[in-house]
Amino acid sequence: MKIVVVPDLHLNKSVYKGVKDRNNPSVPFRSADFMRAFQFVVDKSINEIKPDLFVIPGDVYDNPSPSNKVRGFFSLQLRKLTSAQIPVIVLLGNHDVFMRNHALKGIQELGLKNVKIVESPSIFPYKGVKLLFLPYSTDVEQKKVTMKEEFSNFLDKVKEQDDGTPSLFFGHFAVCGAKMNEYVDPLFTTDTTTTDIPEIAKKAFINKNPHDIKVDELDEIGAEYVFLGDFHEFQIMKTKKCVALYGGSVEKSDFSEIEQKKGFILYDSEVKEEGNLGKCRFIENTTCRPMMQLEGNFDAIRQQFASKDTSELQDCIVKIAFKGSPEELILFSSGLDNFKKELREKLNPIHIVTTQKVKNDVVEEEASLLEQEIMEKGHIETEDIMPIVSEILMERIQDQSEGEATVALAQEIYNEVTKGV
Repeated sequence: MKIVVVPDLHLNKSVYKGVKDRNNPSVPFRSADFMRAFQFVVDKSINEIKPDLFVIPGDVYDNPSPSNKVRGFFSLQLRKLTSAQIPVIVLLGNHDVFMRNHALKGIQELGLKNVKIVESPSIFPYKGVKLLFLPYSTDVEQKKVTMKEEFSNFLDKVKEQDDGTPSLFFGHFAVCGAKMNEYVDPLFTTDTTTTDIPEIAKKAFINKNPHDIKVDELDEIGAEYVFLGDFHEFQIMKTKKCVALYGGSVEKSDFSEIEQKKGFILYDSEVKEEGNLGKCRFIENTTCRPMMQLEGNFDAIRQQFASKDTSELQDCIVKIAFKGSPEELILFSSGLDNFKKELREKLNPIHIVTTQKVKNDVVEEEASLLEQEIMEKGHIETEDIMPIVSEILMERIQDQSEGEATVALAQEIYNEVTKGV
């Protein structure tokens, strides 16, 4: 039996939404990128893989209000799959759900043959195995139950119905101990006074949120394979009994994922096991939007660009991240327009984004520590939000009374939004 597993489609990705796609100008280019990535998976499944089942473990959409254009695209892909006699199962993800509603309700209400939307924890028999599904439910969204409690309750249900039949598990949630993303080591600093191009030291952000399901709890499910959606980097977790992995997103979400390979998982019960992937294979998406990030002072930025192979960067997204002294900023600002012109001539980029950071060691150290704390927790504590917002507002508003009034307004809005949560 072959199963294609492709989580985290995020079809209506809307970052840089003011920039339309060149080939599909009715949608933002980032939405078009994610749509193309999913179409790549669908076409490869129909034409080459011919799976017995096609599973999407959550986050079809980036937010629960997709445009009709994006909804129509997703419906078309479902129709292509079912027309090829490939059944589709879709789990709700946290990006698909808003309070009592979810973005897949319209498809569910159509009752399409061979398309199943999984809203709540479910067990299905299928071709000699049990398929276990744990979506991000509306109960979790409404805080009637935590994801960890939902997991524990489902685990009891699975054990009650255990009859020795092999099982495969599909879910959408965060795992404590899984890798969230990469970050630049705070001990590493870029010397912007030189044009040397350093190797950026990167480390992994590991989810340390104690309220999330732990890696070793995945073994308790009793499934041979555990397929998860939520975290966007493909990874295999260090379990003892099962093969547990995140398929990752099908397209690069932002520049933090610039070096990641994107794709989907193919499970094939008939193939030989290979290493820690077992009977799974990672199929790379070859349609990803190219990205290029240039960092440092102006000399370092130009030198980095000169070293690039531009043949692989046509139509890319470019991020120019200046970091240097006030004096270096003047040089950067005066030469930026001509540099952008050179980029457009050589790369024809879809979009160029520029950031500027004047070097301040004290502020950067504090920001780095805060960012690391938030990332390692996997979330921002509720009580931390307003102090962070207040500090940012007071730094950016010079007039003391205006700053205090703005902070008071922010507090009022925050209180209203979080009322009853």
